[in-house]
Amino acid sequence: MKFYKNFVVFWTVIYLAIAFIGRFTTYHKEVFPFFRWSLYSKTPNKVEFPFVMVTKIGDSLIPPTNILDLSYIHHVSALDMNLNVINFYKAVSNNLNESELDHTNFLRILPSGSNFELFVKTLDLSKKEYLKTEKTTKVCNIIDNKIIDFD
Repeated sequence: MKFYKNFVVFWTVIYLAIAFIGRFTTYHKEVFPFFRWSLYSKTPNKVEFPFVMVTKIGDSLIPPTNILDLSYIHHVSALDMNLNVINFYKAVSNNLNESELDHTNFLRILPSGSNFELFVKTLDLSKKEYLKTEKTTKVCNIIDNKIIDFD
């Protein structure tokens, strides 16, 4: 039994030594598999989730539907579409910079004549009851591939 106690103590000391040596000798101040010192200090307290609700596709009116659920129309995976929505939100929140909007190609995903709305949901994770801090805000409308800003 003494062997196992020594074994555990030995490897614990080695583990902690690597963690502390990495703290003072590496550029990022950490050796990732051993310790991540900055994990919680870099986690934001306020989180934003942009999403797009589609109300019209081409000439067809539909009930407000999340664009992620319309993969049978735009043929883009949910992960890629979510990244497209995030990039589009960043471009719109940067004062509608036209070159950034063209770079996102978001306005060309759905057929021309489509209408959709960009929303952002915010949460404050510093609160214990963070779900009570949920707030959804309409950022803009896109009607026939033209942005109508609400800010």
